[in-house]
Amino acid sequence: MAAPLIVFAYNRPDHLKKTLTALSENPEARVSELFLFVDGPKNEAGLEANRRVREVAASFASGYFRSVTIRAASENKGLARSVIEGVSEVLTRFDRVIVTEDDAVCSPYYLRFMNEALEYYRTDETVWSIGGYTVPLLLPEEYHDDVLLTQRCSSYAWATWKDRWERVDWEMRSYPAFRWGFRERRAFNRWGDDRSLMLDDQMEGRINSWAIRFDYAMFCSGMYNILPRYSLIHSIGHDGSGTHSGADAADPFRTDLKKALPVHRLIRPAADERIRRAYRAFFRCGRLDRLKLFLKHRLLQNRRKGATNA
Repeated sequence: MAAPLIVFAYNRPDHLKKTLTALSENPEARVSELFLFVDGPKNEAGLEANRRVREVAASFASGYFRSVTIRAASENKGLARSVIEGVSEVLTRFDRVIVTEDDAVCSPYYLRFMNEALEYYRTDETVWSIGGYTVPLLLPEEYHDDVLLTQRCSSYAWATWKDRWERVDWEMRSYPAFRWGFRERRAFNRWGDDRSLMLDDQMEGRINSWAIRFDYAMFCSGMYNILPRYSLIHSIGHDGSGTHSGADAADPFRTDLKKALPVHRLIRPAADERIRRAYRAFFRCGRLDRLKLFLKHRLLQNRRKGATNA
């Protein structure tokens, strides 16, 4: 049975239409239940775009998927809360889910891979999630497997199971110990120098992210994310339209869906140090940049403590 699909949308009707069109062109779409979560506008200026998003959602209500359920929020929840609440709601009925952002145009082979991987790795206690988006890595010439093992999720397009999702501590009760635990921070950063700083930004309220907390739970569980060798997703959100994306003509996250494999040979890959190094290099921050951000965060924290004690 095909896993249920979730798409989160907010104020980008054109992006949403392209995303839903691409999803509907996957053969598995006709047997997949789709849940569309539309966040509410932040203010009156966003009413028109939000209205158009709801119109696009309604236009896919029949004829494309097995069934479509639209949840339109009356308030603006923000992305993190929308994702956490939406996924949790759907997982009260199902044991797995496939989630796609509203700016992720997929290959016609996307749903096949995601469903097959969800079934294949279901009982594998080393696998935390499945990703549909793979950053454009330069893989070693002698690497011939169809899938990669990483410890970093693919927030553009991903899938997981109910039992993994329920392990996430969204309140991050272990964060105070992690904040100054340099050994643990170094270990978390083995898959990208940006990760500890993103977690700091989340806990200090500078960003609103579910994904970095999901990543942290994966790390704490000692589990991994499975990715296709070549991305099955092309992100169209790096055009300045998204909350967390900026316009960049030389988008480093750009992928070519023509490389996508129609069928993937699923295996239980071992952790490959070459892949880890390639991922870390892709998300590398210079030491000086890390030091500046670290000192900035420490200064902000001390100021807040001072204001609280005043």
